[in-house]
Amino acid sequence: MANTCIDNECYWIPYGEGTWFQACFFDVTTAGFANVLKILPGRQLDTHYHISTVHGFTLRGKWGYREHDWIATPGSYIFEPPGELHTLYVPEDSPEPMITFFVLSGGLIYTKPDGSFAGYDDGFTLLKLAREDYLEFGLDESLIDAMIR
Repeated sequence: MANTCIDNECYWIPYGEGTWFQACFFDVTTAGFANVLKILPGRQLDTHYHISTVHGFTLRGKWGYREHDWIATPGSYIFEPPGELHTLYVPEDSPEPMITFFVLSGGLIYTKPDGSFAGYDDGFTLLKLAREDYLEFGLDESLIDAMIR
């Protein structure tokens, strides 16, 4: 079991400029994971695609993919099939940071503007980030261990 606390800044793990996550689950069989992602208005993730399925449920704020014309708002559910290239962004006019719960069945591949490989993340890379962050801030590492399955 994992407990998140989206209003407690100490549990947000830095993931990039204006981007953080709270870990919920790490799947050491498929390298999948679940987390709550927070992105400030006007920020975005680098363009990427997923090697397996993704489910997302928006809790706060609004966000979208630059490659689509929809905007997710609180209560929106999304499903992504594997392989779709997209750029997750939070509009400048979002009234607050986007906070969305995501469940990924595998990793994600980041791409350069020309479509070539730029990097990747999966349950193992995010587990490493979570451990490092918890150690740096003196948080109880057993909380991370409880998220590993």
